[in-house]
Amino acid sequence: MGVSQPIRDYEIEDPRFRQSSPLPERSSVAMATRFLDAALRVWDEDQALAKSQIKVAAAILRGDAEDPPRRTKPAGSAVAGLLPWQARKVREFIDTSLGSKIRLQDCAGRARLSPNHFSRAFKATFGATVLDYVRRRRVEQAQQMMLTSKQPLSQIALSCGFADQSHYCRVFHAVVGVSPNAWRRQNMLEAPDEQATHDGEILRCPPARLEWSHARQ
Repeated sequence: MGVSQPIRDYEIEDPRFRQSSPLPERSSVAMATRFLDAALRVWDEDQALAKSQIKVAAAILRGDAEDPPRRTKPAGSAVAGLLPWQARKVREFIDTSLGSKIRLQDCAGRARLSPNHFSRAFKATFGATVLDYVRRRRVEQAQQMMLTSKQPLSQIALSCGFADQSHYCRVFHAVVGVSPNAWRRQNMLEAPDEQATHDGEILRCPPARLEWSHARQ
């Protein structure tokens, strides 16, 4: 009396604790519940044994609390995008701020969302991160300026929010695939009607056409 039987893998060896019904789902809560029920049944005749089973139940529950199960997204779940008014306000803010520094928190504030939530919703709506979208919009604005003015690249770079001409050339080449000078020479040779803009998007932009001005429908 007073000495508990050894417990292996949380199975109860003492015959007084055995039940004829099978053990339900083997979760930490189910196992702890079984130990507590067993402790209640023997409390009057063997409190030492009952206390030992309560300690085991507590240890099981404590371990479960310290290592909670990870939550996973349901299969097929998707991140919700921005509402139409949010997408419109953010797009307008970005388009009117291309010449200055655009911060994530400022964009999120226009949509009245936290930066983290906004980042996910923005990508679901526009198909690109805020950084990539802003880069491409700056390149599009620079393309317009190269076709409609004789300003040097250094001035265009600063007007479109790039740090300097070198930064502008690197980003332009990464987005379009050619240097700004090469693109300008080739497109200045096109007929005037082929140089027109369409919804803020430059036409005939070799070798890659930019399509980042509007949110995905």
